Amino acid sequence: MKLIILTIYVLLTISFANGQGKVVTFKATNYEINGENFDNIALENDVALSFYMCDSVTICFANSWRKSNTQSYGGVYAIKEKEIPETSETHRAMEMKFTWQYFNTYDSDRGEAAVTFTRIFIGNTVRFRAEILVLKTNEVLVLKGYLE
Repeated sequence: MKLIILTIYVLLTISFANGQGKVVTFKATNYEINGENFDNIALENDVALSFYMCDSVTICFANSWRKSNTQSYGGVYAIKEKEIPETSETHRAMEMKFTWQYFNTYDSDRGEAAVTFTRIFIGNTVRFRAEILVLKTNEVLVLKGYLE
């Protein structure tokens, strides 16, 4: 029951930020793998991160490459969320940490990743920073951008 309440809270929080309902999409403008910059690839391939409901109880997360119509997607588990208050030096933010069980449409690979997804509230804009640690390879993906 506690998980269902948390799931609803997280979805409502994300949905109200976007006002669109069941799918919340973030446009990636910056992208790096293990510290190497690939911003141009993110922009050229229209990369986006999305949250949506897979079924009535499971939140899903997707890393979509919209130009090539490929993605990594799957369920989100063990969500922990914390609020970071606004200070004179930082904007208010919400940080979510979760385990992501993903499947790649482009190579049929599957696995798990530890994800830290931070939404930063600046005026009427919501920016994001996502760090995705692929657990079987220790590869670190960092994406940044804004809520569409």
